[in-house]
Amino acid sequence: MANTTRTFIAVEVPKGPSDQLGRLQRSLGPEAPNVRWVAPEHFHITLAFLGDVPHNDIAPLCRAVGDAVAPFDRFELRLEGLGAFPSPQKPRVIWVGAIGPGADALVKLQRAVADAVNAAGHPPDERFHPHVTIGRPKPGRGKPTDLAPMMPRYQTWSPGSLRVVEVVTFSSTQTAEGPIYAPLARAKLRGLEASD
Repeated sequence: MANTTRTFIAVEVPKGPSDQLGRLQRSLGPEAPNVRWVAPEHFHITLAFLGDVPHNDIAPLCRAVGDAVAPFDRFELRLEGLGAFPSPQKPRVIWVGAIGPGADALVKLQRAVADAVNAAGHPPDERFHPHVTIGRPKPGRGKPTDLAPMMPRYQTWSPGSLRVVEVVTFSSTQTAEGPIYAPLARAKLRGLEASD
């Protein structure tokens, strides 16, 4: 579909926590050899996945996201714990959770973004489980990945906290090496730049 852009809205994970998540991937690698690990520069918390959006709708969509997030104050969010969808025994997505005092603020922010893009004519996936995807098992290659034996060791593992200061609308281009993400627009939350 040449006249559309695969689009999602997310909170980026900054370099400090991102580096720690990369270390976690390297620790898990020997026990999970058939996993395609997400590149650290791509770590994010998805707020709304929209799929293919017509090019003419991108600018109004980005404005709608900006209007939706403008009333929100910046907040802290903690990343912690290893998990998997749909189960550790048969994972399709391997993730680290987003928790802490800022979790409620994140849920409210996500709801505002979801409502805004829905009103703009692009209903998002309704499911929301705050997390950062760090890897996906490669289908049909070698022994199936079973994370259950290693999960207890990482229940309280954390790369630290991140300050949510903006929401980014991304394009996603699929390649043989994995997706490439590019920011289409950035929408700032309320707060002073000096406090970042």
